[in-house]
Amino acid sequence: MIRHAELEEFSWSVRRQELWNRCRRSYFLHYYAARGGHDQFADSELRRIHEMRSLLSEKSYLRRLIAMELRNKFYLPHEEENPEFPEHVPRLSFAVMSRFNREFRRMLTGEFQRDHATPMLNTLYDNFTSASEIKARLDRQLSQMLDALESGVWAMLFRSRFLHRRPIDSPLKVAIGHLACFVAPIIAFQERGILSIVANGKTDSTALLLRYYAMNQLHIAPQNVHTLELIPEEGILKESGIELNIGHTLREIRNGAADMLNAIRPSGDVAIDDFPPNLNSCSDCNFRFFCN
Repeated sequence: MIRHAELEEFSWSVRRQELWNRCRRSYFLHYYAARGGHDQFADSELRRIHEMRSLLSEKSYLRRLIAMELRNKFYLPHEEENPEFPEHVPRLSFAVMSRFNREFRRMLTGEFQRDHATPMLNTLYDNFTSASEIKARLDRQLSQMLDALESGVWAMLFRSRFLHRRPIDSPLKVAIGHLACFVAPIIAFQERGILSIVANGKTDSTALLLRYYAMNQLHIAPQNVHTLELIPEEGILKESGIELNIGHTLREIRNGAADMLNAIRPSGDVAIDDFPPNLNSCSDCNFRFFCN
């Protein structure tokens, strides 16, 4: 299997780096072999690879679900509310559970087969466990997360003044020289000159990219930027990038990107044989059946 690598701009992200480090074969299938598989008229093998690329683990799905609804609530004040001081803290749980029930029904009706942008769980796709068991397990986990958030950090976040809330794109494109990088913040707010950006990730790379964005786009000095990891299981925010070594982290990003680019042949092609599988990573890989 051979694909042309230059069909789209190369970009770096924490997720891409993690997949590269875990299994080169999985990396190839995810970023190159699946291209074009979103088209309903693509051939069956390409559609199948793209399906497997689009599957979500239960943990990543729940975290994404909560982040999306938290973001929606945070940036959507109601007309009747005070423009400066929000008075009523809406329950996050109603919006999250409603969205989850809606999306789970769509998973069961097979809508994912027609549109791979529709969320789909890898455990449900593989049919190892009954749908009712999966639903019950996720209901319990979501309820625990939402209880922790609503009794924890959610009220504090929502009570921040609307004037202090700073809209931020997600995913967010950040340029490091000529290298395009992507990071996925959830929300941002600014008080007393300090910009706080909340994300799901806790890596130094995430902290660095968010600081670069603040410095180059918002003209805020890095020391005035706090990056926070949302931990929904505990209902807390935890500061990240506290001991960030900018030079070291920059080298890691650039070296990682260089390794990925070096895997492209001089012709501009990428071939599956150049990306050996890591057989120790098969158990939690979406492509394990295709690979085997």
